[in-house]
Amino acid sequence: MLLAPFFSALSSAGKFLPLAILGEPLHPEIAECFGLSDPLLCSPGNRPLSLSESIASMEKRLLGAEPDLVVVFGSDTSALAAALVAAQLGLPVAAADAGLRSGEPQEQAEMNRRLIDTIADMHFVSEHSGLYNLVNEGLDEERLLFAGNLAIDSLAALMERSGALSVAGRYGSEPKKYALLLPGSQPDPALDPIISQLASVLSVIVLQPEDGGWKLEPPDGVQLIERPEPSALLALLRDSAMLLTASGEFQAEATVMNVPCLTLRERSERPSTLEIGTNTLVGMDTEAIVHQARHIQNAPANERSRSKIPEKWDGAAAGRMAEMLTHLIADN
Repeated sequence: MLLAPFFSALSSAGKFLPLAILGEPLHPEIAECFGLSDPLLCSPGNRPLSLSESIASMEKRLLGAEPDLVVVFGSDTSALAAALVAAQLGLPVAAADAGLRSGEPQEQAEMNRRLIDTIADMHFVSEHSGLYNLVNEGLDEERLLFAGNLAIDSLAALMERSGALSVAGRYGSEPKKYALLLPGSQPDPALDPIISQLASVLSVIVLQPEDGGWKLEPPDGVQLIERPEPSALLALLRDSAMLLTASGEFQAEATVMNVPCLTLRERSERPSTLEIGTNTLVGMDTEAIVHQARHIQNAPANERSRSKIPEKWDGAAAGRMAEMLTHLIADN
């Protein structure tokens, strides 16, 4: 969702020969939506690689590709491996979505984000908090490029593609009559009573984690579904009465779509969704979650959340990033 619009913008610019190294195949709908027919290489294996395995795989890929610049997306092990290997090979590194911080130093993704940003030579920042964090960490402001949020580029393209697609009917529901719950990649068992209590407020659609295997016994009013195609999932989010996310996924998209979001965590790496968006931190407190859900459901239509859209979350971040790189090349 971050890489696809940027890859497409680089291809369209005519000054670059982009090559993407992916940890898993790109979803066919995203590839078709952005016209991605150029080389997209996948690292081998169907399981998450250890850091040492990722480094070995990434070194082989980068040595074969001989790139002039490596742009790193995400905060998983593969992203960290790409940054480490590129730096060891003497290649310039750019971090996409740089400067995001959850404030949880022991969280694996947080450690990876900090390491990637330390390694990177330039930083594409998606929101003002990223700028503040990186400056406070001692980075030179000249290395920081405020481009906007690539996830909103994908949101805009996929929603334009889907048009008025209605997905709620697939699951026997109606728009704004259900909550969409994203439990994260490793759901906390404490979610079970939360879901049961939430179902007393409105129907709940729970997304099965991508790796599957969550043993939830859905109570009445709750459906556990497989992840639909990207545009359908976004339509499901758009038509929901509220989003509950344990992973932080879709906080930004909910703000742009003006869907109330309850984040089942104590912190968020996207504070702009809290400050001017639809997002509220509720942790794993069942009483607080149900209280907030009732408040959202019972609020008059004219009092429901009316979020502002953070600066440069306009669906044009990829084009700005490609233009910035074009100017950097010309200057050098």
